[in-house]
Amino acid sequence: MERTIEQRVAAAILEKATDSIEIGGEVYPLGDPCMATLILVSELISTMPVVEKVPKEQIVYSVLHYAKDFNAVADLLAILILGAGHLTEDIEVEKEIVEYERFLGVFRRKKVKTVTETVTVDKKASLAREIALNVRPSIVFNCIITRLQDAEVAHFFSIITSLSEANILKPTREVANP
Repeated sequence: MERTIEQRVAAAILEKATDSIEIGGEVYPLGDPCMATLILVSELISTMPVVEKVPKEQIVYSVLHYAKDFNAVADLLAILILGAGHLTEDIEVEKEIVEYERFLGVFRRKKVKTVTETVTVDKKASLAREIALNVRPSIVFNCIITRLQDAEVAHFFSIITSLSEANILKPTREVANP
């Protein structure tokens, strides 16, 4: 059985089939498909401008014109890779605080305290920056397509359309005949 081009690109990029991906020397586990991820992706796509079809000789000018508006593409791929539930991470960091005590204004004694703080790390922003700086556009395109296929978009679409049909078929208020 011959594999599609998306499958070959995904196999080249992904370390463990569809379990993880390496970008910028760091391995990221792929998030499981969930509705929250698709909702975030949809929200991000809605902020992007609509690009009209242009003649082949105008593609370079169109890309240069719209490129500034598509910083969100790296964010989009970062969301698809990490999944909605893993965009941030809380890390505990130990800090040493040095205090000096004075006795009668002359003698100084040094006290060192170790304090643990919880810091929230934005994994989506750091991954999006890595993607923007180190990943070719063709790889970004193929990764987005592959991750959307893995995200069970067809099932999500089926849910939405069946709920819409149920809403259309729902009886509305009857109007009395005069």
